[in-house]
Amino acid sequence: MEIIPVLDIRGGRAVAGKGGRREEYRDLETVFYPSPDPLEIARRMPYERLYVADLDGVVHGKPDIPLLEELAGVKKLMVDAGIRTPGDLERISRLDAEIILGTETMGEALLAELDGAEIVSLDMKQEAVISSFLPRPPLEALEVLKGHGASRFIMLEIGAVGTLSGTSFGYLRGLDKRGLEIYVGGGIRGEDIEYLEKLGVDGTLVGTALHRGLIRP
Repeated sequence: MEIIPVLDIRGGRAVAGKGGRREEYRDLETVFYPSPDPLEIARRMPYERLYVADLDGVVHGKPDIPLLEELAGVKKLMVDAGIRTPGDLERISRLDAEIILGTETMGEALLAELDGAEIVSLDMKQEAVISSFLPRPPLEALEVLKGHGASRFIMLEIGAVGTLSGTSFGYLRGLDKRGLEIYVGGGIRGEDIEYLEKLGVDGTLVGTALHRGLIRP
C-alpha cells in the first residue's frame, strides 16, 4: 500500500487546518522544511507522489496554475483544484498531473466526462458524502459514479483532516474493490496504516502525521 503525502496550498503557501474549517487554516509547520514554501517542502519529501489540494481552486474557483505547474516538475502530482464544470476540467487537464474531481465542488454535468482516467474524491463529513447531486451514503454514491465510468476513488473524511483522530472506515468492509483503485484519507495515524492495508486499499493520504514527524518516511 502506497503512502501519499498531502500538501494543501493557499495564496502560494503551504497551509494546515482541522476538520475542513478552511477559514482557520494557517501556515504549515512541517519537519521537512522550516518555512511554508510548497516547492521546498515538496522537494524534501522522500515520496514519489504528492497529493495537492489547491484551496484557492476549491473555495474560490481560482486555482494557482503556475504553482501547480512548478510542483508537477518536482513530484508526480494528484491535484484537487476545485473542478466544477467540464470547462474547468479541460483547463486543468493540461497539467502534467493526475486530476481529482472532488464531490464537494463537482457539478452533475461532469458525470458525462468520466472516462476512468480521473480520480473521484468522495468528500465526506461523518461518512456522509458532500455533494449537490449524489446520495449521502458513500457506497451508494460510489455506485452512481461507477455507473458513469469512474474506477479510481479517494474516500476522504474532510471532518477528520488535521485531527489525527482516524475514522472508522467501516464502509470499506462492504466495498467490492474488484476493478477499482481506492485511496483513503482524513486524520490518518500510524496505527491506521496497517489496518487499511489489511482492508486492501491501494494507498492512503497522510498529512498531519507526516508533517509532525509522527510517521517516518
